[in-house]
Amino acid sequence: MTWRPGRVDVALVFASVLPAWAALAGHLEAEARPPDALAFALVVVVGLPMLFARRAPVPALALSITLLFGYYLTGYAAIGLVLPLAPALFIVAQAGRARLGALVGGSGLLLSTLFRLLGGERDENPGVVIGYDGALSLALLAAVLALGDAVRSRRGWQAELDQRLRLAEHEREAEAQRRVADERMRIARDVHDLLGHAVAVVTLHAAVAAESLDDDPAAARRSLETIRTVSRDALHHLGDTVGLLRGDDATSVEPAAGMADLADLVAATASTGLDVRLDVRGEERPLPPAVEATVHRLVQESLTNVLRHAHARSATVTVEHGPADLTVTVADDGAGDPGTGTPGHGLQGMRERVALLGGRLTAGNRDGGGFAMTAVLPVTAVLPVTPLRVGALP
Repeated sequence: MTWRPGRVDVALVFASVLPAWAALAGHLEAEARPPDALAFALVVVVGLPMLFARRAPVPALALSITLLFGYYLTGYAAIGLVLPLAPALFIVAQAGRARLGALVGGSGLLLSTLFRLLGGERDENPGVVIGYDGALSLALLAAVLALGDAVRSRRGWQAELDQRLRLAEHEREAEAQRRVADERMRIARDVHDLLGHAVAVVTLHAAVAAESLDDDPAAARRSLETIRTVSRDALHHLGDTVGLLRGDDATSVEPAAGMADLADLVAATASTGLDVRLDVRGEERPLPPAVEATVHRLVQESLTNVLRHAHARSATVTVEHGPADLTVTVADDGAGDPGTGTPGHGLQGMRERVALLGGRLTAGNRDGGGFAMTAVLPVTAVLPVTPLRVGALP
C-alpha cells in the first residue's frame, strides 16, 4: 500500500514553516542577505521532513536540523533554531524519545550560541545572546519537549485504561457466562433429583398396584393414591420451575427440603416395599441451610438409585454429626455396580453438590455385597446460603 501524507502531516509542515517565514519577512538582521523567493523556498525545504515525522520521528528531526544549518550557510537572516524545529521535537518527545530531543536541541542551541559569540562577523552582546535569546530558546525547547511527553503519557494512560476496561468487560462476560452455566447445572441437578425420585416411586407403586389389584384392592388403592400424590407434586414442581425461569413473580418459592424432611423421604421410599432405616448419630445441632439441602438431595438421589438399579431388599441411611463435619452414608444390600457402564447424571450431580461445599464423596461396591455412597460435608466454613425449592416430593 502506497503511503501518502495526511492532513496532520501537512499541518506539521505549516507549523514549522510559517513562524520561520514570519521571522524571515521581519529581516531582523540588517547586515544579512536580504530575503527573496529562494530564502522562502529554503525555509519550506527545512519543514518538508515533517511530512514523514510521525512515521520516522528521529530521522525527520535529524534531517530538519541538517537542512536548518544548511539554510544558515546561505547567509540569509536568522529564523531561530527551536521554532522551526518545534514540530519535529514535539513528535520525537511524543514518540518517547524526549531525552534524545533534549540532547539534539540542546546541542544545537549550544553550537548556535558559541557560533554567535565566537565566530560571528559582528559583535554580539553576550548578555543578550545568553541571557535573553539563549534562555528564551531553552525555555521554548523545554516547553515543546514537555508538551510532547505529556501527550505521550496521556495517550499511554488512555490506552492502558481502555485495555483495563476491555479486560474488565471480558471478565464480566466470562463471569456472566459462568453464572449462567452454574445456574443451568443447578437446575439440571434439581430437576434430575426430584423427578428421578418421583418416577422411581411411581414406577414401583404402579407395579405394586398391578400385582395386588385382584388379591388386595386396598393395597392397590394405596399405591394408586401414592402415585397420584407424587405425580401432582412433580407437576407442581415443574410448573414452579418454569415460572421461575420465565421470571413469574407469582411463583411460590419455598425453603429447600432439609434434615427435618429425611424421615418423610425414608417413609415415602419404604412405601414402595423397600426396607429402609434412618440412623442419626451424634449430637444434632443447627446446620447451614446449604448443608441441609445438600444432605436431603444426596439421600433422595441415593434412594432413587437403590429403587431403580440395586434390586435391593433393604437400605440404611446413616447421618453422623461430627465436631466439624457431617457424614452421610446410604448403603444397600443389592447387586452393586457391575462396572460395565459410565456413571450416570445422578452420581455426577451428587459429586458436584458435595464439591460446591468443599466436601468429598466416595461411592462404590461394599465388601459384603451391595453398594454404598458416603459424603463428608464440612459444617464450620460453609457460606450461609439459603437454597430455595419449588414444590416438594414425598
